[in-house]
Amino acid sequence: MHEMALMGGVFEVIERTLTHHEVKRVLQVKLKVGELTNAQPDALQMVFEAFCKDSICEGAELIVERVPVRGRCRNCQLEFSVETMFFLCPKCQNTSIEVIQGDELLLESLEVE
Repeated sequence: MHEMALMGGVFEVIERTLTHHEVKRVLQVKLKVGELTNAQPDALQMVFEAFCKDSICEGAELIVERVPVRGRCRNCQLEFSVETMFFLCPKCQNTSIEVIQGDELLLESLEVE
C-alpha cells in the first residue's frame, strides 16, 4: 500500500510547518491528489487516521481533492485532458506528451486551532 509512504511524506510536511507556529491541534487537512499517483481516497483516509492517532492531528478531517490528468503535446502545444492511460494528442495524434497536471500530491491547506 503506497498510500502509507505518501501519507508519511504529508505528515513530515505538516510537522515541519507546525514547528513554526503555536498550534493546539489540527482540525482539517486538505490534499490535492493527482490521478497518476494511483492513491485511493479510502486508503488515504485509513492511513491518515493511523498517522493521526496520538498526535496533534487526532480527530482532524481529511479532505482529498482528486486532480485529473492534463497533458501538453510537445509537437503542436495543445493542452488537453487525458481520458485514458494512452497519451495521444487529439489534434495531431503525436505521442510525445508532457504531463502538466495529475501527478501531484500537494498539501493544500491546514486548518488549525
